[in-house]
Amino acid sequence: MNTKIISRNLYILYTLAHLKKKAKIRGTFLGYLWWFIEPMMLIGLYSYVVGVIFGHSGADQLLMIAVGVTLWKWWSSSMSSATTSFRRYKGIVSQVKMPLPILPISEVFGESYMFMFAYLILQSVLLYLGFVPDIFALVISFLISMVAVSALSLSLAILNVFVRDTAFLVGFGLRILFYITPIIYPASRVPENFRFLTDLNPFAHLITYYNNALIYTDRVEYGSMCYALIGSSIGLFVLTRICKKITPQIIRNV
Repeated sequence: MNTKIISRNLYILYTLAHLKKKAKIRGTFLGYLWWFIEPMMLIGLYSYVVGVIFGHSGADQLLMIAVGVTLWKWWSSSMSSATTSFRRYKGIVSQVKMPLPILPISEVFGESYMFMFAYLILQSVLLYLGFVPDIFALVISFLISMVAVSALSLSLAILNVFVRDTAFLVGFGLRILFYITPIIYPASRVPENFRFLTDLNPFAHLITYYNNALIYTDRVEYGSMCYALIGSSIGLFVLTRICKKITPQIIRNV
């Protein structure tokens, strides 16, 4: 693949992500603030349930909930939108000559625009409270998220072309995943008999990477993060090759 094709594909990816960002806030009064308001409402709700009802209060616990809910909003919105991307952009899929993986991946990039707005506010609060992030660990965590969520989104988009029920299952599955991911509770509270659910859950590891990078900087494990980045990159590469190979079948079935 030459430089010209790479530049063209990156431009298409940027344009689609930018258009998604514009479409997301078009016609709304509060615009980008909605990406902050919704997580804040959920953070308040879960903080009340965990802190008041269950009595597990503490600044660290509330901050972990804030970080986790903000991240989950980004990931779940990305995968939900990406799952239906091939069918939603049927005209582009069948008529425009472009690498199909760009469509679901652009959904992830589009949601990343909105996430960055909420993250900047969250980071300002953390700095005000005295939590200085490990920048290098934070950058690696962000790269892992982008690659891993892009890989999952692409796989779901492909599956949805051939199994129409996928979009419904994703919505239900994401709700289940939220509660088995240590967001509103620390991973240490998971009983030993069910610890395998946390170990097999990629989002649990991502949450840990961000919590360590933002709050518990002395617990950062660069080795584990690098392995995760390499593994997710290999997964995304394999999925893009599979998508390219079955492109004719995708075009016929959208």
